[in-house]
Amino acid sequence: MSTARRTLIGALLAAATLVLTACGDAQPRIEMTPPDGPFAPVELRVTGLRPGAEVTLTATAHVDDMRFESAATFDADVDGVVDVSRTAPTSGSWSTADSMGPFWSMTGVSRRSPSVFDEPYDVDLAVVDASGDVLTDLTATRPGTAPGVETQPVAGVDFIGAYALPVGHAGSPLPAALVLGGSEGGLESAAMTARWIAGLGYPALAVSYFDEPGQPTELENVPVDPVLAALEWLRARPEVDTGALFTFGVSRGGELALWLAAEHPDLVAGSFAPVGSGYLVCGYPDLSVPAWTLGGQPLSPACAGDIGAVPPAGSQIDVAAITGPVVLACGGDDAVWPSCFFMDDIVTRRGAATTVAVPGEGASHYVAVPPGVPGLDAEIPVDVQSATHAVRTAFWRATAETLAGAAERD
Repeated sequence: MSTARRTLIGALLAAATLVLTACGDAQPRIEMTPPDGPFAPVELRVTGLRPGAEVTLTATAHVDDMRFESAATFDADVDGVVDVSRTAPTSGSWSTADSMGPFWSMTGVSRRSPSVFDEPYDVDLAVVDASGDVLTDLTATRPGTAPGVETQPVAGVDFIGAYALPVGHAGSPLPAALVLGGSEGGLESAAMTARWIAGLGYPALAVSYFDEPGQPTELENVPVDPVLAALEWLRARPEVDTGALFTFGVSRGGELALWLAAEHPDLVAGSFAPVGSGYLVCGYPDLSVPAWTLGGQPLSPACAGDIGAVPPAGSQIDVAAITGPVVLACGGDDAVWPSCFFMDDIVTRRGAATTVAVPGEGASHYVAVPPGVPGLDAEIPVDVQSATHAVRTAFWRATAETLAGAAERD
């Protein structure tokens, strides 16, 4: 074949390719940006679809010998694109435009959930047409919520705790957190939260204040003396920047976290208190006794017993005395207690002080879980799940920014 003939055939083939491309013959494809840290959202979209086509995006993961899965249906736009971060599904496991929807809305049961998602794991994404045919697929590796974090039980001291250290913690002292769980008691939930904070790169000490061996079995007359001992223990750690030590408490632990920061501004640089209270609430289940004591005496002259009423003045935590930042979040659909009332009250009483308050419209009580963790919200309506995940994303973004700001200060 002559050189001229080969050149002509090549030109014709190239022209044909251009015509096919111009006619929209692109193949369906899932496009996802790499995750930027354990809690950061990704950009996720499907391209190359027929304009207006109905497709279902599925996600499947096998973790801890269990299957987790989600699915949602979309209509492609006029360009044949489904941008999951900007397009709400018409039906499915989540209900709002959310690029992380396929991940956090996966349901399944694990013996260790949610700590099973601490380390990296794979999620298989697939796009299925109305006939059930797979158009394209992609395996996405999720970074995990606490990759490589080392957790050490703390023994031989005046408190019960677990210390979570981030990868590569040697070097300059870092901001750190003293972590308190909620009314579930024990150490497990606080230890999970401590690992999540260590996943962001900061040491965190989880402390149990009741329902561990030797502690009260109910949240009644709980001594905070061991918590203060834990604070001193954490301050003595060489990897901890004592000028950037925060308290982090969830729900009932949030009120104690705020109290510690308010009463000890020389020791505590600020506080994180998602769904926490700016009042010292009475004991539970016995509302006739105080929840907290110090040196055997009630922590305050009064406690808030009826959380639907105006709390007594004697139960107020002096949140305005907290000299550093306070980071809050609430749930507008909180079935446990009025966390948004508590949050708004804290913001008002702190005035011009640095406060980050994440509004919780439509969200549940459980906004302190990191975004992207699957299998946690199956018992609540889909729209509440979606709203809760939005609050989680904003709260943990604010948490990461606050800790990073403390690390960068002069």
